[in-house]
Amino acid sequence: MPSMAPRCELPALAAASLATSPPASDTERESVTRGALAVPDTDIIDSPPRTETQPAGLALGGINPHSALIIVDVQPDFMPGGALACTGGDEILLGLEWLLAQHAFDHVVATQDWHPAGHVSFASKHPPHQPFEALEFYGHSQTLWPDHCIQRTEGAALHPAIDWASCNAIIRKGTDPGIDSYSAFRNNIGPDGHRPATGLAGWLRDRRVTDVHVCGLARDVCVLWTAEDAVAAGFKTHFLWSLTRPVTYETDDDTRQRLSDLGIAIVDI
Repeated sequence: MPSMAPRCELPALAAASLATSPPASDTERESVTRGALAVPDTDIIDSPPRTETQPAGLALGGINPHSALIIVDVQPDFMPGGALACTGGDEILLGLEWLLAQHAFDHVVATQDWHPAGHVSFASKHPPHQPFEALEFYGHSQTLWPDHCIQRTEGAALHPAIDWASCNAIIRKGTDPGIDSYSAFRNNIGPDGHRPATGLAGWLRDRRVTDVHVCGLARDVCVLWTAEDAVAAGFKTHFLWSLTRPVTYETDDDTRQRLSDLGIAIVDI
């Protein structure tokens, strides 16, 4: 299950009470008391205050006041040169920093891939198989990845180019050594055939959020799964295409088709 991150020296934020508050009856909130959500922690590298210049081509339209921004896995290991590089992953940093500086969202959630060493999704765990091959786990296909985002490594930190001070909650995912986790809302399927909830859907509903805007890395994996689960949880979902990058651009047509099939708005801000 996603884990509770230790508290950092940022102002007290709404998510801080989630580990101790009684869970709601909604099954989407079932893991709140297990520490699914947390305030930002010391793995965020603090940056000095800065004034952001609007990047060319980026502009905000009308945003529903009951909206949340979900930033998926913006971590060094997913950048060019990282252990599991997304194509052009660093190209979203300037736009994302500008977006956060607009303070257009009352609720900002970040996810953080946070794997123990020897995680079941690592190809190194399954010799002689290689990264990007697939095996069957628990009755479903599982891509094997290079070792990445290992807990307490620099590659797993939230990216230091971003000022994370406006982030209200962090979801650490992939913490169970035997289950992978792509979506901000649910883990992948485990040995019992279920996808445990992270508690995010209930957290958003408690704050009367109706719309979610998703961005980050990777467009064709964790951002896509997060968008799919947001729709399934009943949220109007907006996919900030220009603030995502894929593992490979070869998947873009399939990603766009999947989003269209689900009625997810593709937004180029």
